[in-house]
Amino acid sequence: MTSPYVKASEKTGAWTWIKERASALVLAPLMLWTLVAGATLAGLDHAQALAWLAQPVNAMLVAVGILIGVYHLHLGLRAIIEDYVHGSAGKLALTLNLLGCLALAGTGLAFVILIALAQAPAGA
Repeated sequence: MTSPYVKASEKTGAWTWIKERASALVLAPLMLWTLVAGATLAGLDHAQALAWLAQPVNAMLVAVGILIGVYHLHLGLRAIIEDYVHGSAGKLALTLNLLGCLALAGTGLAFVILIALAQAPAGA
């Protein structure tokens, strides 16, 4: 039986810690790829950059990076909110964190999909 004075993050802290570290492990190589891709894109014009993003591997890596990055952000903000914001303000902050992260992920994915589809060859 748990005490009513135990914070929510203390009940699930170990699992959250594991999820944060796992997402960080996936993000590390993605960020290295992003740095290399950014250096590659630096010399391209707008049309060439859009064509680069339309390539399936690049579009998928950008989409995965967005999803995992926003998930990692959500986990970190949730841990901070659970530890430092209490009562109804904490519940509101948790809800806004979730909605904001969902909006951020959805917007990012929508742009990647729209750009990739707009640049796809007509026969594909």
